[in-house]
Amino acid sequence: MVRIGLIQFDILWENVAGNIERVNKLLAQAGYNSYDLLVLPELWTCGFTMNHDAHKSFNAGLDAMKTLSKTYKTAVLGGLPCKTDTGQENRCYLVEGDKHRHYAKIKAFKYAGEHLKYEQGSESHRWDVAGFKLSPFICYDLRFPELARNMIPQSDLISYVANWPSTRNHHWRQLLAARAIENLCYVIGVNRVGVDGAGLNYLGSSMILAPGGDVVLDAGDKEGVHVAEIDPAEVVRIRESFPFLNDI
Repeated sequence: MVRIGLIQFDILWENVAGNIERVNKLLAQAGYNSYDLLVLPELWTCGFTMNHDAHKSFNAGLDAMKTLSKTYKTAVLGGLPCKTDTGQENRCYLVEGDKHRHYAKIKAFKYAGEHLKYEQGSESHRWDVAGFKLSPFICYDLRFPELARNMIPQSDLISYVANWPSTRNHHWRQLLAARAIENLCYVIGVNRVGVDGAGLNYLGSSMILAPGGDVVLDAGDKEGVHVAEIDPAEVVRIRESFPFLNDI
């Protein structure tokens, strides 16, 4: 079994030091000392800000993720803004000790002007982590099922780190379930709670869905480290029982 910890919290607006402190406090309060994967929300160091300087929170955020990985002897997944030669990208990082890999968000949230502040990525990824083949995505990517489907059937775990507002919380929950059902894989969605600097409210609802769409974990609207165990063999079992992916 693989132990997953979803870190759902009220991200402090453009306050990287405060957010690192909050994450460390939540982990200390959780009392667990063993994880296989910890998952943080999108842009967890600064919130979903349209500030051109959001990337200045990157170094401290990446260092914090490396420290968490070493302290808890686990992989850590989470969203960071990173400077590029021509601007910045909204990225998801997988950190294992001093090593890290990243995915750049493909679908910018144009409704909020994200495309004006963050460059869009163009490539999906599949990473071996904690016994799974993980394909990571970010927030608005969830509305585009073809992104996940293009990584199936090789991938058996799909993740979405997000800042998904409460006004569309129903969409978040239903779309996560849909990605699990149609791809016969585990799906992780990690969202924030609270109110951000733009006045948007967030209800959390971080979740883990099983390959059949059943809810393994639902964090509700509470801050904390929400933990569940999942089994890579369950993906094999359900795909053999329901070989729908043979027809794609």
